[in-house]
Amino acid sequence: MSHTIVAMNASLNLSKINTNEILVQATNITHFFGEKRVLQNIDLTLKRNEITTLIGPNGAGKSTLLKILIDLIQPTLGKIWRSPHLSIGFMPQKIQVDASLPMTVARFLKLGLRKPHFFSSQKTEANFTTELMQTVSLLRLEKLLNTPIQKVSGGEMQRVLLARALIRKPDLLVLDEPVQGVDLQGQVELYHLINEIKDTLHCGILMVSHDLHIVMKSTHQVLCLNEHICCSGHPQTVSESPAFKNLFGQEFDEIAIYEHHHGDTCDHTHGLLK
Repeated sequence: MSHTIVAMNASLNLSKINTNEILVQATNITHFFGEKRVLQNIDLTLKRNEITTLIGPNGAGKSTLLKILIDLIQPTLGKIWRSPHLSIGFMPQKIQVDASLPMTVARFLKLGLRKPHFFSSQKTEANFTTELMQTVSLLRLEKLLNTPIQKVSGGEMQRVLLARALIRKPDLLVLDEPVQGVDLQGQVELYHLINEIKDTLHCGILMVSHDLHIVMKSTHQVLCLNEHICCSGHPQTVSESPAFKNLFGQEFDEIAIYEHHHGDTCDHTHGLLK
């Protein structure tokens, strides 16, 4: 275990964390835009210490459901329950920064701490700066801190956005297309980090993706959305579901799965299985 993870664990009072806590529960969610129905009778539960992956084609309603879950829009019908004082960290697909705006990676990350009344007498700005640097170390961003945000690579930018979402140690981490535009090796590294973050912070994780070729095997549940939830379960179960094959075709007959191993002779090994 790295010194960074030890430090991050030490900053949490793990004895007070209910690792099976329900963070968000959606019941019979239906949503319309005008007369067009985009979601129908959605039920789902997001728990602490679990990874949920939401997959589906473009136009399936993923973005709308995501906005409802994190309280950006209200559903037309149905109920959303959220844990009291729920803290959410959100990683968007991408972010546009004006090329003429002078902003380093460090400045971009620090802006994530600037919230009204965020600093209290119990927690000083220095405390939060320390926590920011722990997150920077976890995601190996030290060498990028003085780099203009416009000049980082695609894979580096995904790690920067992930760090921004993690700074305040959220109860629920929401990742919208986290490996978009990242090469295969970068995807494996990001998935490793996501799994490590879950184990370290004991947060719930919701990943949204239209990339059906690769899903984390350590995902506790995969929800296949096409206006309604057409199938759900463990990645392998979903990949073998007739509903999944009917929706996405036989080219996805063998879904690629990212598997996270804990070995006896090394810290971590990773593989893509078919």
